[in-house]
Amino acid sequence: MTTYCSTTELAALSGSTLDATTILTPIIEAADREIDAYLAPHNISGAASGACKQASLKLSMAGLLERGLHTLTYQASVGNDYASNMDVIRAIESNRKRAFVLLDQYVKENKSESIFVRRVDGI
Repeated sequence: MTTYCSTTELAALSGSTLDATTILTPIIEAADREIDAYLAPHNISGAASGACKQASLKLSMAGLLERGLHTLTYQASVGNDYASNMDVIRAIESNRKRAFVLLDQYVKENKSESIFVRRVDGI
């Protein structure tokens, strides 16, 4: 599987010191599978474009934050009572939203217009 972003980029942008092989790579691969699944109905494959790379980074950063919730690195509760000084849920949603804005732009730029021609015999 080709990945759109690298563990080096994800670590640099997120500040993560987690193991690249056992943690960061699976998070990136999950993000890239989500990108591929999103593009598939449009009959578009991902490319090493800026849009796919940035979307992968945003989804991977959301994945890191989600991992933090599951491992209790971050704690979130209903209301404004957060254990960290960051609104983790909002950060996840923001990263995911930005990723899909980028992917929508990528689809728009790469979707080919089809022209259907119907042949009628005898006229």
